[in-house]
Amino acid sequence: MTAKLATATAGCRLSNEPGRAMLTMRGQHVVTDSPPTLGGPNEAPNPVELLLSALAACAVFVCERAAREMGIELRAINVTAAGEFDPRGVCGEAFDPRFQGFQVRLALEGPDAAQCEQLLQAFESRCPVYTTLSRAAPVEIILN
Repeated sequence: MTAKLATATAGCRLSNEPGRAMLTMRGQHVVTDSPPTLGGPNEAPNPVELLLSALAACAVFVCERAAREMGIELRAINVTAAGEFDPRGVCGEAFDPRFQGFQVRLALEGPDAAQCEQLLQAFESRCPVYTTLSRAAPVEIILN
């Protein structure tokens, strides 16, 4: 029996302001700006920040769900995601613009050390954003 795959869809269109676009997902709208190096107004998150935000949010939700399933008390979780890339490539220079590496910092309040490791394993095996990005570039995970 083959499992049915879920499909996520997002769209994007330019707005009336140079360097600004409107993202649409499931009828929800989010403004995104290009960074100043590309002439954007820099008043809304840029696509790089949105990618990192997706990684951080997915980590929070996977850990929250896994903690509930495992009966682990998770009073708070704070995740920070960072990525390193060469912005000169985005501007058209002969540099590879892809992310060279990522760092995910998870601060979990409530679980003991063994439970933190269980939640970390759940994140690494169940998060679709992490599992995709980890195949593209190294991901360092720091558990506080």
